[in-house]
Amino acid sequence: MTGRGRLEGKVAFITGAGAGIGRASARLFAEEGAAVVIAEKNVDAAAAIAAEIERAGGRALAAPTDVTVEESIARTVAEAVARFGAIHVLFNCAGGSIPQDGPVADVDLAVWDHTIGLDLKGTFLCCRHVIPRIVAAGGGAVVNASSVVALRGQSAHVYSSAKGGILSLTRSLAATYGRQGVRVNAICPGIVLSERIKARVQTGLLEQAASVGLSVESHPFSLGEPEDIARIALFLASDEARMIHGATIPADGGMSAY
Repeated sequence: MTGRGRLEGKVAFITGAGAGIGRASARLFAEEGAAVVIAEKNVDAAAAIAAEIERAGGRALAAPTDVTVEESIARTVAEAVARFGAIHVLFNCAGGSIPQDGPVADVDLAVWDHTIGLDLKGTFLCCRHVIPRIVAAGGGAVVNASSVVALRGQSAHVYSSAKGGILSLTRSLAATYGRQGVRVNAICPGIVLSERIKARVQTGLLEQAASVGLSVESHPFSLGEPEDIARIALFLASDEARMIHGATIPADGGMSAY
């Protein structure tokens, strides 16, 4: 593997690492020297990215994981520690919105249960089980994936609630665990062209965004690739970011700024 070795000797636990930002991050973290735990619900996707990393000379563990189920997370954490001896980095990347989201007066409560469970509860549970391992390893970093929707108003009220909750959780975790050597930060991506989002672009995602002022024309840097967010996550996970703690990093091409 090639890279500058910014995560040499570290073990990184990445949720949702079978696709999109999570997969790009798994590749990049491995290139930078980390052993990567692929915590991913899709068994085939987890195996594929783990095999790719190992073929390139890296170390990876494919660990089928449902972040909404505490027992599943606990099992993966135990497996990761048994395999690699420690965990130093947690990137909570699993999550996402669904098209059925909408205004509070109209949205079905099933959307609430699904989205809050995946995005907010999943992040909470992974922190619950991985942060003690990071403390035991002597410290490290947590990176939580939030969203631009947590920084400005729009009509997907459930997803906004989940991602806003992640920002509050990030600050609280930072206040609690900083003295134990754990840095905690959040990234707020804008429109990132993962496979899932590309499919939704075909069904009017960009038009929906424009209706609440998030137009690509107004924000020319707003269409990102998974690798763009992976590079920010790498920086926050590395010692290069040792002065950044409890922060929210917009990565939205200016959408939350104007």
